Parts: sequence; structure tokens; C-alpha cells
Amino acid sequence: MQSRQTVHIMSAEWRWVIIVGSALVLLAFSPLLWVALHGTPGWQFMGVLHNYQDGATYISKMRLGFDGNWLVYFQDTPEPHSGAFIQVLYLLLGHLSRVLSIPQIILFHVARVGASLFMYVALYQLGATIWTRVRARRIFFLVVVLGAGLGWFFGPLLQDSALPDLAGVPETFSFYSTFMNVHFPLTIACLALLASMFITAYRPGAEEDPSIDSSWPMASLLSIILALLYPQALVPIGAALILYVGIVWLQDRRMPLRLLRWLLAVVVPAIPIAAYYEITVTYNPAMALWNRQNVTTAPTPLELVIGLGVPLIVALPGIYRAIRRFERDGDRVMLLWLACIVVAIYVPINVQRRFMVGMMIPMAYFATRAIEDVWLPRIGRRWRPAVGSIFIPFIAISQLLMLFLPVLPAITGYPQLAVGIFLERDYALAYSWLDARTSETDVILASPLASAWIPAWVGSRVVYGHPYETLNADVKKQQVLDWYTATNGADCHTLLSEYSVRYILYGPEEQKLGQTVCLSTLHQVAQIGSVTVYAP
Repeated sequence: MQSRQTVHIMSAEWRWVIIVGSALVLLAFSPLLWVALHGTPGWQFMGVLHNYQDGATYISKMRLGFDGNWLVYFQDTPEPHSGAFIQVLYLLLGHLSRVLSIPQIILFHVARVGASLFMYVALYQLGATIWTRVRARRIFFLVVVLGAGLGWFFGPLLQDSALPDLAGVPETFSFYSTFMNVHFPLTIACLALLASMFITAYRPGAEEDPSIDSSWPMASLLSIILALLYPQALVPIGAALILYVGIVWLQDRRMPLRLLRWLLAVVVPAIPIAAYYEITVTYNPAMALWNRQNVTTAPTPLELVIGLGVPLIVALPGIYRAIRRFERDGDRVMLLWLACIVVAIYVPINVQRRFMVGMMIPMAYFATRAIEDVWLPRIGRRWRPAVGSIFIPFIAISQLLMLFLPVLPAITGYPQLAVGIFLERDYALAYSWLDARTSETDVILASPLASAWIPAWVGSRVVYGHPYETLNADVKKQQVLDWYTATNGADCHTLLSEYSVRYILYGPEEQKLGQTVCLSTLHQVAQIGSVTVYAP
């Protein structure tokens, strides 16, 4: 890697970022491209490869936007309820889908490409804000993008598939976040830009450059965007900035008004949005229940250490130096941010895991500090390229594993093992039939697996479709299972009348649940291959 130094980002550096970023985007989309080009005879790819349940809800919200809505209604639950101005990004993409006449699923993936590239540019910009040495900038970029833990090794040993770098917390890891959705990489990008601004503004001597303070409105804009995209992301970084200003106040025995203005530029714009969220989950019954069900617990301390893996080990000298010196520079900002993330994820609330978004940014910062100051001087110049060529792929193993794992069943000829990612092709035809005959307020009964995709493909509601966005999800899931295994015909119409079900599906996925006597009490309205559509 190059060791030349520069204050600005040179055109050669941008070319490097664009080339590497584009290669990473192509790598991230290679399983999707394989599915699109190779196909799976008899099976329909439903639209997303990773976390199909959440992916289906993102596309269903885009469909709401396509239909003209600016409020989110949970289509995975049958009850009529009041909407809320949340997850607005996907509503916006839905409106854009209508204007551009692009199918929602295609636009979802196009937006993923744009968000990924934007994140890579923002992360390199952050590295260039901190380091003048090009080599350090590139080390930081590669570690923050590709760095992950040892879940690939310890997961099988501990029989733990929920380690942070496996299926646990994808929003922690930059490259992994690009597999999942649009708002994860956008959130990381905004955090990187915000951190870049504060490291510059809080740097000693920054008060002598008035041009720096002229950019604080951009910090306010980033705060608003983060509050709309991923409000939990503001908590650790906001707490870190509050602590920074408070510590400077105690040290200097006077309020640092300039630093306080920067802090308020982030905190104040987010307050009205936070207040709206609090009012919504307090007084909107549907949103209150959704919020209570939306439980994402933090990993245990051991799982956290394993999930951060080698980057954490490499970063330890940099963290120790920052604690020992505690200087007023980027070290203090990043140290406080990292500490606030660790504290926040163990606060006893239901969204602990959400606070880990972007955690690899401060981790990669300290890893790069340690590599430059401690580890590289111990490695001979002739051995550095070899060590780097081993180190970078090694820290990326977990992310590469999670990239290709969902598509392996299709590659090996068993798409039915990729649960929720592929459905029998007749379901797609049945969804098309239903789409032409239903509205967004109609309720359809199907197996939990088939129901997950009905809001996205049909636009109608289901009895149970998502563990969080189905109200009283556990109860409704059991009701669906009981209906498809009912042996007493007297109970067949209870669920149908309770939720005003208009259509009932019975296909291969429903057959897997068992036999039900309820079909004999229904009217068959369509036979679409192996999927039968009934009405009460």
C-alpha cells in the first residue's frame, strides 16, 4: 500500500474507491445475478436472498407507497389500524417506483446498489478526514468494510448461529449490511459523514478555521436523515458527543460554546422526530404492540467479542492508547462512541441490538491506529504485502460465508431448502390471480411461509406473516396452524369470520402443515397448478 501523504483526496484515490466499491457491489450481487441468469425450474425466486421475512415487508411498504400512501400500515396483520410515518424510505421508494414505472422489487435492488456505493464513498471520506497518509486511509477502508469476527469458526463449535457476524447483527458490518436492505448501508454512510464532520470540528485548532463551522447545518440534515432512517443510530453517537462536551467543560471549567453549538446541531433537529415516535408507540395501539413485539436482544459479552474477532484484537493497542492519553482529537470521539455503543446495547430495553449499527467504524479506526503505530513496525517491509493479502480475506470470512449461504441450496439443485427465498412457481401464479381480484384491505389466509410474501406480491393483508408486524403474532400464528390441522369442522369458520378472510390458499406449503377438514366447508374458486384458492 502507498505511504504518500496528502490532505485532500486525490483523483487516483477516488478511482481506487470506485473500482474497489464497484467490485464489492458486484460481489454482493453475484448470488442474485446467478439466480436471475441460471433460474430454478419449478421454483419462483421471491425477491430477496437474505432475511426474507424483513425483505418482504420492505417491498410491501414500497407497494404502499406505490399506491399513494405516506403512512405505514402493517399488511402482515388482518386488523384495520391507524398508520404511522415510520420507515419512510420504503414509502418514498414506492412513490418513485410509480413515477418511474419500475417494479418495486427491481427498484429495491437498484436502491441497494446506490446505497452501497454511497456508503463506500462516505467511509473513505471519513478515513481521509482522519489520516493524511494514503496507506492508512486504505487500511481503514478495507477493515471497516470487510472486517468481521470469528463466527464462521466458533458458530459451529458453540452451536450458536446468532453470533453478531453470522445472522445476529448484520447492521454492525458494512459489507454484510449491503446484502440486507437499503437503509442499513445508508445509515452507516450517514454515521460516517457525521463522524467525519465532528472529528474535524472538534480537532484542536479547528476554531481558527471559520469555514469548518459553516458546515454545521449539514450535521443537522444528517441528524434528521438518521432519525428517519434508523433512530437508534443517533443514541450512541449523540451520547458520545454530549460526554465529549461535558468532559471539556469540566477540564476547562467553562462551557465550550462552539462545541455546544455543534452538539445542538445534531440533537435539536432529532427531538421532534423522537417525540413523534414516542407519541406514536404510546397512543397508537397497533404501533405500541408492534414496538413491544420488536425484541432484538444484545449478544452476550462472549458473543460480542467473537463477533468482532480479529479486528478487535488488532485494535486493542489503539484502544489502550486512547484510554491512556485521552487526547482532544479523533481518539476521544471514537473512544466515547465505542463506549456508548457497548453501554447502550446492554441497557434493559427491547431494541438493544439496534444500537450496534456502524460499530465497526470506531473499531476499524482503532485497528488502523494500531496497525500503523504498533503492528506494521513489527513486520518487515518485504513481508507486509503477504501479511496484508492474508489478513484482509481472513477478517472477511464471515461476511463472505453469509453472502453465499442462502443461495447454496439453489446452486446445488435443492431450492426447496432455501426456506422463504423460493416458493413453488404456482404460488407466483396464484398471487398474480389474487392481485387482480383483491384490494389492500382484503385478508388472505395461507401458511406462514406463503403469507410472508402476499403483502409484497398481492398487496393484501394476511392473518399471520411476520413475527413483529403481525399484531399478537404468536396467537395468530398458532391460529393459522390450528386451522390447517383442524379435525373438527365446527371450528373452521371461527378464524375466517373473526378476521373477515376473503380467500384461502391451499398448496404445497399448506399441505406440509397437515390435513384439515375445513376445506370441505369452503367454495373452490380457482385451481392454479398445485395451489387451490378457496372462499368462505
